[in-house]
Amino acid sequence: MNENVWPLILLGGGLLAFLLLVTFLSKNYSLNNFKSKTVGDGQHGTARWATPKEIHTTYHVIPFRPRRWRKGEDLPMVQGIILGSMGGRKHRVKKGMISQATHKLLERLRRPTAGKKEQRKPKKKKTAISKIKNAIENQQDVRALVDSDDIHCLMIGASGVGKTAYFLYANLEYASASGMSYLALDTKGDLARNYGAIASRYYGYKVSVIDLRNPTRSDGFNFLTLMNHYMDIARKHPENLAARARAEKYAKILAKTIINPDGDAAQYGENAFFYDSAEGLLTAIVLLLAEFAPPKDGEPEKRHIVSAFKLVQDLLAVPKSRGKNGFQLLMDELPPEHKARWLAGAALTSADQSMASVMSTVMSRLNAFLDTELEQVICYDSPINAEMFASEKCAIFLILPEEDPAKNFIAALMIQNLSRELFSVADETGGRLKNRVVLFCDELGTMPPFDILPLFSLSLIHI
Repeated sequence: MNENVWPLILLGGGLLAFLLLVTFLSKNYSLNNFKSKTVGDGQHGTARWATPKEIHTTYHVIPFRPRRWRKGEDLPMVQGIILGSMGGRKHRVKKGMISQATHKLLERLRRPTAGKKEQRKPKKKKTAISKIKNAIENQQDVRALVDSDDIHCLMIGASGVGKTAYFLYANLEYASASGMSYLALDTKGDLARNYGAIASRYYGYKVSVIDLRNPTRSDGFNFLTLMNHYMDIARKHPENLAARARAEKYAKILAKTIINPDGDAAQYGENAFFYDSAEGLLTAIVLLLAEFAPPKDGEPEKRHIVSAFKLVQDLLAVPKSRGKNGFQLLMDELPPEHKARWLAGAALTSADQSMASVMSTVMSRLNAFLDTELEQVICYDSPINAEMFASEKCAIFLILPEEDPAKNFIAALMIQNLSRELFSVADETGGRLKNRVVLFCDELGTMPPFDILPLFSLSLIHI
């Protein structure tokens, strides 16, 4: 045989072996087999239903008794989120049987008996009835599975599956009974109507309803409330540096929330300078308003975000003098050590054109707050601020208009600003809040993009 034939035979044999190997693997193996050759050994995930022992070990099993809780009886001592329940359907038959037996027994008690010896006294009849009622109320029909850890819970479901009725309502009741502060997004106003009154009447909560659908009937939500509060203290007591420091801190939080709602200004690339400078400039503006524009006796509060817009607009309209614009002239009137001058330093030292661009950036951000209806909310002081929210039993219901999603950005800013203020409060109390806080963000997917990291990081401060 010719020597040149052997390489061809070997090549053909190798190709045949390769084809046989590929065929074998295609019939007997897949990607899952690279993970595990045994079917069911984890290649499709390891999730499974928890056993009864694991449920009792992981969660607190607490009787769900709203009727008794609203009377101040048997209030739950464990704070957390209800993630499931036990009982219910299994006990309904038993409860129906008890109800039928109770009805028959009550009829017998009401029916007159023959003979004087068998006649029952009315007092004993009332005692028997009360015992039956207590027996029915003490039936542990539903038991809630409560997770007391610092967790986040995401529920996804189609419309009408019961996200609000079977999950949110139960958690609002439990949060009120256990004494947690909470904020709830409310797209229809049902939560505020139903549980606002319940939380206030039965559990002693301070309730605030921010109604963006009907702003004229809404409580106030002034973004500058905490800043104004501490600046008033610093004005009355100049030696109180802690109060002034808190005012400055809350001013920085507000400016960052408005100017950079999506997070860090670095995302703007070459324009990052303008946004950083705009953040410092807005901080200086709101600090000046808080310090030098306090309301007189009997007058409404003038220190709010709309006033900040008007001040920036007035400063831009002031004609230049000695080569300086209106804002620079205003800064010259302040002492050299005033923090407003330091915070606005980047804008003050820039060229005229850059300065105008920075102020225009601030105005464009504040322009979104110019709404006649919206001003009925943001121009009035908040009955509940972040510090009160973190230390007392408070409930905030934020009603969103489903038919007008244009106002959702205000709700997003409110949530974001509140979460950042809670961070600040937690830093002053060792990293945890005095009272546990929960945010029930129903329909969070309808919110415009904003920096949601502080919202998720709130687990560190008892969410």
